[in-house]
Amino acid sequence: MIKEIRLRNFKAFEDETFNIKPLTLITGVNGMDKSTLIQSLLFLKQNFELGYLFNPNKKLRLKHDFVNMESVGDMCYTFAKERSIGISIQDVDGNVYQWTMDANDAGSEEMDYNYEGGDINELSLFNEGFIFLEAERWGPRAVYNKNEARAYNTSLGIQGELTPAYLNNALATNEEIGLKEMRHTSLNEKQTQLTENVNAWMAHIMQVPALKASTTDIDKDKIKLEFGMAGTKGKKYSALQVGFGFTYCMPVIVALLRAKKNDLIIIENPEAHLHPAAQVELGKLMALAAANGVQIIIESHSDHILNSLRLARKDGIISKEQLNVIFVQKYFGADKDMDVTYTDEIQINDEGKLNARPKNFFDSWDDVLTQLID
Repeated sequence: MIKEIRLRNFKAFEDETFNIKPLTLITGVNGMDKSTLIQSLLFLKQNFELGYLFNPNKKLRLKHDFVNMESVGDMCYTFAKERSIGISIQDVDGNVYQWTMDANDAGSEEMDYNYEGGDINELSLFNEGFIFLEAERWGPRAVYNKNEARAYNTSLGIQGELTPAYLNNALATNEEIGLKEMRHTSLNEKQTQLTENVNAWMAHIMQVPALKASTTDIDKDKIKLEFGMAGTKGKKYSALQVGFGFTYCMPVIVALLRAKKNDLIIIENPEAHLHPAAQVELGKLMALAAANGVQIIIESHSDHILNSLRLARKDGIISKEQLNVIFVQKYFGADKDMDVTYTDEIQINDEGKLNARPKNFFDSWDDVLTQLID
């Protein structure tokens, strides 16, 4: 499990260290470079998949399926005093994995590098259980593909596009949830099948009684996703008929329920297209997974996600040591020609209260209420 990430001359960060917990929430105003931490991991992951990360005769590629860094000049900190980029990862056992990259050729789409550290296969980032779900996930479709034309992918698809196919296979193979603690409380101890738990959690989070997702093979390449629910006389509805929330939420739920201890999951905007009440319940599910050994890094703008984690702390679902909130900000110099990106770490105590509220840290609700009262 990852404990710490240090970025040096990487995009907006001159030299910044991030404390990574079992559940790490990254947030901040638009344009503050809060995505940079996730991009650094995806940059390493895609070069691992390409076979370049452990081959000193290869250069690291900046563009591929996980992330597009465009050019060396775009990837390197604008005000860097030396043209080199560093990414360093420390795991919970104290092992350090460090990549130093040559950033002299600003227009290049690849770069030379040096590596120092142990066997990178020990990092959860490079394990088969790794899941990344980007913000632009697949919405409702009449049919879904069983495979996507990518050089590499994750089990659920980078955009969640393979989730229906994954569920179809999980039912056929009687796949179980990754951790017994993730079984929904409405099910008995023997009901540990992945698909039945996905349906139970979907119904719980979406607040739709007896919600059940089902898949049907159309041919060897295509699959159909349908939803049944209470009060419809047994009728099933195509994914096209139930809205974006269902198809955006389902890959997140499946990722959490299939995960095993020490797996790494990265999710951008898990709250997308969800009602506030659903966002809160999804946040609690993420807290439950993290408390039981899954490492989750999420990027979110949602105060409902933040508040769900505060509730999870108050309810004892997750401990202080298992949760970190990273708030990314910029300081603009007086001459407006130089900006410095930095982070604050916000702690949540046992009562669910925040130890600090920097400006622009989910304060819009209070600001608007104050204006309305005035």
